Amino acid sequence: MNILIIEDEYSLADAVAETLKSENFNVCIKTNGEDGEDEALTENYDLILLDVMLPGKNGFDILKYLRQEKIKTPVIMLTAKSEIDDKLNGLEHGADDYITKPFAMRELMARIKAVLKRTNNIEDTNCLEYGDLVLDLKNAKLKCKDNEIQISGKELELLEQLLLNKNQILSKESLIERIWGYESDAEYNSVEVYITFIRRKLKLIESKVNIKAVRGIGYKLEEKNDK
Repeated sequence: MNILIIEDEYSLADAVAETLKSENFNVCIKTNGEDGEDEALTENYDLILLDVMLPGKNGFDILKYLRQEKIKTPVIMLTAKSEIDDKLNGLEHGADDYITKPFAMRELMARIKAVLKRTNNIEDTNCLEYGDLVLDLKNAKLKCKDNEIQISGKELELLEQLLLNKNQILSKESLIERIWGYESDAEYNSVEVYITFIRRKLKLIESKVNIKAVRGIGYKLEEKNDK
């Protein structure tokens, strides 16, 4: 599936793009309003993430023009503005949702999936698997064969990211951006604390899956060998 990001703050656009790519979306980034509008008019995208304050042409004007041109691609507005009038302005011009900066990547992903589900462009996925491990997102449970344990909050979010990127090493910086938000002041040891909690739960349900710390880089999932 293809997502267009129209956002002039490249560090944010890049962080969002990396998260989307980790969930198998194809991503295009445009950093000014005029280029973003031209790209959106191609109708090659399943969803558009559209910033309000852009150089060249603002997001509200872009959205209004797209809808005038009968472009029905779902749009989620990204903005630092939180006033109700701004939200209503976006929705009245045809936005499908609205998220205020700063935001956690998990919240953004949830909104993207909800919009795509409403527009029949994506199927809902409630379970993630790796080895003998199953993470039931809908019921917030971690399962291994006949064993299961409740998991929620940051533990669930961290494990979800590791499962979505099960063949990759995720850095602490990446995990903080995706879970706490790109402007978060969360410390690296916050990740370490929650990783410890998850490891305990994996041990309790007797899973062979482990979270490996790759020194100086980050974390990845691995299956323990019986040998």
